[in-house]
Amino acid sequence: MGNLPSGTVTFLFTDIEGSTKLAQSLADKWEFFRARHHEILKLAIESNNGYVFQVIGDAFCASFHNAGDALQASTQAQTNFQNEKWGDVSVKVRMGVHTGKAEVQEDGQYQGYLALSLVQRIMSAGHGNQLLLSGATEYLVRGQLPEGINLLDMGRHNFKGVSQAVRVFQVNAPDLQRDFLPLRTFDILPSNLPTQLTSFVGREKELADVKRLLSDTHMLTLIGPGGTGKTRLSVRSARDVLNEYSDGVWLIDLAPVLDPDLVPRTTAITIGLREEPQRPVIDMLCDYLSTKKMLIILDNCEHLVEACANMSEQILRTTSDIRILASSREALGVAGEVTYRVPSLALPDRDHLPSLDTLNQFEAVKLFIDRATSALPSFAVTNENAPALAQVCHRLDGIPLAIELAAAKVRVLSLDQIAKRLDNRFRLLTGGRRTALERHQTLRAAVDWSYNLLPPEEQTLFKRLSVFVGGWTLEAAESVCADESGSGMVGGEDVLNLLEQLINKSLVITEEEHRESRYHMLETMRQYASEKLVESGESDILHDRHLHFLVELVETAEPHLRRAEQLEWFSILDAEYENLRTALNWSLDIPSSVPGLRLAGALGPYWEVREHFKEGIDWLESLLKKEETAEFSGELEARGKALLRIVELMEGTDDIKHILPAAGEAFQIYEKMSDSRFKALAYALLGLANERTHAHPNGGTLLHARKYLEQSRKMFEKLNDPWGQIFTLERLALAYRSLGEMELLNYAYRDMETLSHTLGDRFRVAESFSRIAYWHFDRKNFDQAVYFLDEADRNYEELGMQAYPLTWSFRIFIDYVRGDYEHAKTLFEKFDRTLEIQGNRTQRETSLITLSGIALYEGKPEIAIANILKVKALGTLDRSKGGQAFHNMLLGSGYYLKGDHRSALENFRSSLQLITEVDNKKAENIIWVLQFLSFSASSKEPIIASRILGAAYATHESFSTSPFEPHNRSEISKILKSQIGEDEFNKAFAEGEKMSIQEAIELAKSLMEKL
Repeated sequence: MGNLPSGTVTFLFTDIEGSTKLAQSLADKWEFFRARHHEILKLAIESNNGYVFQVIGDAFCASFHNAGDALQASTQAQTNFQNEKWGDVSVKVRMGVHTGKAEVQEDGQYQGYLALSLVQRIMSAGHGNQLLLSGATEYLVRGQLPEGINLLDMGRHNFKGVSQAVRVFQVNAPDLQRDFLPLRTFDILPSNLPTQLTSFVGREKELADVKRLLSDTHMLTLIGPGGTGKTRLSVRSARDVLNEYSDGVWLIDLAPVLDPDLVPRTTAITIGLREEPQRPVIDMLCDYLSTKKMLIILDNCEHLVEACANMSEQILRTTSDIRILASSREALGVAGEVTYRVPSLALPDRDHLPSLDTLNQFEAVKLFIDRATSALPSFAVTNENAPALAQVCHRLDGIPLAIELAAAKVRVLSLDQIAKRLDNRFRLLTGGRRTALERHQTLRAAVDWSYNLLPPEEQTLFKRLSVFVGGWTLEAAESVCADESGSGMVGGEDVLNLLEQLINKSLVITEEEHRESRYHMLETMRQYASEKLVESGESDILHDRHLHFLVELVETAEPHLRRAEQLEWFSILDAEYENLRTALNWSLDIPSSVPGLRLAGALGPYWEVREHFKEGIDWLESLLKKEETAEFSGELEARGKALLRIVELMEGTDDIKHILPAAGEAFQIYEKMSDSRFKALAYALLGLANERTHAHPNGGTLLHARKYLEQSRKMFEKLNDPWGQIFTLERLALAYRSLGEMELLNYAYRDMETLSHTLGDRFRVAESFSRIAYWHFDRKNFDQAVYFLDEADRNYEELGMQAYPLTWSFRIFIDYVRGDYEHAKTLFEKFDRTLEIQGNRTQRETSLITLSGIALYEGKPEIAIANILKVKALGTLDRSKGGQAFHNMLLGSGYYLKGDHRSALENFRSSLQLITEVDNKKAENIIWVLQFLSFSASSKEPIIASRILGAAYATHESFSTSPFEPHNRSEISKILKSQIGEDEFNKAFAEGEKMSIQEAIELAKSLMEKL
């Protein structure tokens, strides 16, 4: 195989005619006959310098360096086949030879589609015992034919996929059969298939599926909604298999036929029959077809389903070699019928767009580009308009008709303009080809055709189902869409049967999710149905029912979201999320805010776990701001719950300016109510708000935080509520930590760990484990810290959460403290994009700060400065004086290393001034200031720098936590010892250890005057 011909290659392709039937009739003897067939072919090919490079069943593919050897081998093999004593069996081999360009790849396969596909088609056009050559091969062997061999010119023929007609020759030799039926090419076989004036885009899989199914069944029906390309797929599939039907392929267009009785007559006339007086057309048609091998395409059957089914069944019952390929919105219901749903065109992922080079590999995009460039030759896809192109294709559901109509609009609109106008797509997408079917000239006409064929009760359900966005369950449809008390057109017991009919007619799609069927419409169909619902006057009623159904669903789900069965319920709400958004939007337009507040209040735990913090806050704020036109039952309770939820969600964001007032208002409401659990939660959230805002202007205080949280914990203990206790302890631990209450912090973490094992709420367990990891980190138990981070991530993962920013940033920090800088940077690169997309500024800032510290120690001030400037641009920590001091200190160190001493001193001075303006016991940032200042001064003032390093060490020892560990101090120590010697360093370091924090700050200020 190493000598395979390459460049200009002559190929020989062969196969046994009717091998499938032959194998079935021979049964056990087939393998003997096939082995003999292989032996004859292999001997002829190899004895004439040929190479067999592929054998598939009974099909041989061989290559030759020159055309003469190929002719000699094929003639020898064909002669031996026809002289072989096969007994009662007729083994007939057809052969094709062609010469063209092809290269051998590393895997031993040939690359040269045109040459390989043409030799395959030439062979397939022939009959058993026939040997055919292309004109290219004939040209090479002309004048040097072996004695007794001549070539019969068969004329020019058109082959699929070949732009120009190909001249074909039949090889005649003394012992070979000479007379054959006409070649099976497009020129000879009878057919009325239309010439397609536009390119056929994509559908490779569907083409293969349809051709495979046609070979195995007598009746195949392509189903799908209007505009999905059923007719185009039928015609293209039929053209590809044309040579398999000796009596032709006939397209019966039933779109203009309105009378069911005319279906047989239209079919008969199309295939060339004349009516016989006094004889039923169907009888005449069946008699004619009984001896034919033919493919009949019944196109557009949906308005004549029963008539098409009756005719098809009679034809198939009285014939053996007739195949019927139908296209319809629904199956015909014929015995033995196989249905194939034509899908929408393949779409790219809008959230993760591929590169421009690969974007047009998606069928929907490829079709749009093809039709757009036909309408506007200068049209091009760029990085700027690619997102709009993907959006257009997605919003049009990959429906070919809709995409073609949209593409035509590029003459007058940009892609962005087209995308923005798709909310009114039925007005936009008009003006199709004048010669197209009327219903294909506008998108509305295409859907009107399907809608008008529905009985009234199916039209009613179709309209009502449009209130669901993102799909629905059977229970939802029965609850929302059925007429109350059994009155009206759609009763509760009717929904299932009517839904089944809409599925059958391709207007509703069904999928199985979590062992339950779920239904949805293509967005184009839903928008049309919604317009019809508005026209019917039922829109407001249906949207009210939709809202109340979802309120009941979410309030049922709410307690389960905190228990061991939470995964199942989160999945339910995940599936309904687009419906929930639609219902919330509707709730803003009705007089009462209560349904919306109830829905949003019950959704709080879902939003928290799914990290939809900003969206949840926006919905809650909008509903809380809504002005009531009258008093509504349950308004105060719904408002209190919504306020509690907004505080919970605000805790997960960076914008906390409203957290304290919201918690205070919720507290006032629940103080007046008897629900002990919500009252305990109100205390917890008020404590949370104080703890969260204590470092900000006009914020709360840690003492108030501790007071409310301890009160809440007692109330939850009395209620025997482990979830509430953990929720409170998590926040109480933060308050203890900031107050320096290390013993109480220790007890809080231990209680959290004990309670976590009894809790089924994976989210709360994960949050608890994250806090416990901090406790172990404070005690330098890094392995234990990582263990609890792993446990936290495992619980997050079980919930289906895609990102765990709290544990990620902490892992980066642990790597930094351990000195594993490379791994810290690798983690940051892996997670930073996710944090940016999430909008999680706090954790992103923490990671950037850690990287800044690494850059400073690695002597890369430019990187440190760039990262801190990113942090300042994000602006979360800059809202507190401690955060500003921290940033300025890091910038000062970076500028100092860079040699910009003026900028360094400005930032150091600002940092120390801010530090003195806050309570030093809370200002753990002093450790950072002192240590980095010591590092920055190591070369100019090593004695003072050594004292400050000692002060930093002493300050670190007085706290339970610090971002610096001995190995970092040791790096600075080495530098200082090299400057002044070990004895002088130890002396100065000891002096610094004895300093108070205030003395250290004053020394730092004096140092700056000397730098």
